[in-house]
Amino acid sequence: MSFHRLIYYSAIIGGWAAFLGWLISELVFLRRSNDYSFLSLMLSAGLVGGAIAGGLGILVGAANGQWKQNLYRLWLGLAGGFVGGALSGGIGDLLYWQQVAITRTIGWTLMGLAIGSIDGIVDVNMRKIRNGLIGGGIGGFLGGLLFNPVFALFGGNMSSRAVTFVILGLFIGLFIGLAQVILMEAWLTVIAGFRTGRQVILTLPETILGTSEKAQLPFIAYGAKGVEPIHLRIRRRPEGGFLLQDNNSRTGTQLNGKRIGEPVLLRNGDLIQLGPNAVRYSESFKNVDDGFVELSAAPPKAEPAKAIEAIPVGPPRPAVGIPVGKPAGPPVARPGPPASPVPGAIFSKPAGQPPPAKATAPASPTPATPAAPVPAACPICARPAKGIPGKRVCENCGIKF
Repeated sequence: MSFHRLIYYSAIIGGWAAFLGWLISELVFLRRSNDYSFLSLMLSAGLVGGAIAGGLGILVGAANGQWKQNLYRLWLGLAGGFVGGALSGGIGDLLYWQQVAITRTIGWTLMGLAIGSIDGIVDVNMRKIRNGLIGGGIGGFLGGLLFNPVFALFGGNMSSRAVTFVILGLFIGLFIGLAQVILMEAWLTVIAGFRTGRQVILTLPETILGTSEKAQLPFIAYGAKGVEPIHLRIRRRPEGGFLLQDNNSRTGTQLNGKRIGEPVLLRNGDLIQLGPNAVRYSESFKNVDDGFVELSAAPPKAEPAKAIEAIPVGPPRPAVGIPVGKPAGPPVARPGPPASPVPGAIFSKPAGQPPPAKATAPASPTPATPAAPVPAACPICARPAKGIPGKRVCENCGIKF
């Protein structure tokens, strides 16, 4: 599931889950009456909180295709949300009894905090807990600010409770989804293979890719060709960054077109290939030796070539063979060709000396015939493509290898 859809569905499911929780509480506890007790309000808030937390838990499992974990997340969400909603609803109503209406917002803020932390508690992940607390707290606070005005606008009856609870659930779900996406450090995007466009945030200490139900990014159907249940692992380093490690798979794992053996540190924009699937690694921070530097998801631009500095030229040196500071001597007469004793006589060459060899032009080297391009198969779609290794481009996938 893409991040835009995750945010959208978080808000929609939060609103509908709150409506369902309100409907059950209205039939069981409130009974469509405007005169309800403190206990009935606590139980109603608990049902609404449990419904919101359970619905968001199912969304997390459905986003990664882990349908078998949905029931587990549903029950934990219902239990945790019910306890948090009941306590926050009771606290908010107690403050409201003290004639300080706006302080009821504190109770709904507490509900948002409880709901936002449940997903991180299930995964035992402090980053998820932190992001969920931020998003749930903001959503509960804003929804709580609108609770009393909307409640009074609709007359304080059954319809008022329905609208206010739906608004509360919508705000909590929306801001929990926003917080998870805005505060993410690194993520994966499927660009080829099974369900192109899926995205997953790397929040766990170890993320698994494969066909197993334990995989955070599973590949099934035609995307499972050549992919093992646990094909590769992406591990978070304590000092920052993520390591890519192949799980001794038979078909192997390729990083930017090269098969890896040992664990490799991932960089922003790296392309991971497993079977017919291609996954892009992106990060909001680039890991360096001295910490983290902000970096956008786009690959870094190449630096312009530096200009060559001119070397200063010193004073001219004196000519070789002429001492410095001494005048040159008189010119030396060199002997010319011997005079012919007889004018017009033709001289023969001295005996024993071979005639001078004629200078011949060096033979031009024969240009080497370029080797024919070797065909190779695309690692994604297995279609043949010709060219030099590293500069081949598949006409079907558009991937250079």
